[in-house]
Amino acid sequence: MSDFEDLVEGISAVRKETEAYLNDFFVKKNLKEYEIPQNASKESVKAIRMMFESKKELKERTRSAFEEDPFCLEAFFTYFILSEDIYVSYRFEAYRKEASEYADFDDYTKHCYLRIMDFYVDFLLDLHNITLAITIQRLIARLSGGMSPRTVSRLALMYSIIEDEKEFYRLYLDNEFGCYDYLLLLVTLLKHEEEIKAKEVLFDMFDRIEYASYIDHLWDLDLKDPKQESFYKTVEDCYEEISSIPCFFSWVNELKEANENKIVL
Repeated sequence: MSDFEDLVEGISAVRKETEAYLNDFFVKKNLKEYEIPQNASKESVKAIRMMFESKKELKERTRSAFEEDPFCLEAFFTYFILSEDIYVSYRFEAYRKEASEYADFDDYTKHCYLRIMDFYVDFLLDLHNITLAITIQRLIARLSGGMSPRTVSRLALMYSIIEDEKEFYRLYLDNEFGCYDYLLLLVTLLKHEEEIKAKEVLFDMFDRIEYASYIDHLWDLDLKDPKQESFYKTVEDCYEEISSIPCFFSWVNELKEANENKIVL
């Protein structure tokens, strides 16, 4: 069996041969193995079937599918991949205007709408339009009724990029952070010379993130242990950001030693 997420994951492996990939994916024989959500409406099912069964060119299929269900994920993703950025942008903005109608959508349409908005954030990040990406991510959180771990991590990344320490710190106060989120926040606070807040965040990280106390002596981690290796890789992935604060590791070490010796800094 395959589903929409398999379609999305498969596109990354083919790089420039995206249209050929989509043409090979959307064929009648593959419909038998394609999982259509049980809560999809008749119109949604008809639109999905049209993507697989129609003999029209892909772009024509998407138009026909949109006539049945404007939120058809399969049609949207095909349009997203094959169209120029300016047209994709127009369609995203048209979808964004539908947010006021979200409460009246059925459950499957709500799922599709949020997934499309999720793609909008990816699109904006690729364009380096971080400010609007934050707005759309906040919209997703509002419509979905909460801050998912994905939303928190995305917002953490975006606040880090624009170095907005106030909103980033507010995000930290209201939500649970992962290791990468903590590291980005520490760097952002130190860039703004907010050392008191950074100290608070550092020791909170020590309490909540396993192996965080090894941050200033990573070489002592046992990389044969999956958890320790995972922590090491997270710090490594964040190394470029950490490098913007040359004294970062020595700052961590100084605070740790002062805390151990009961010295107030």
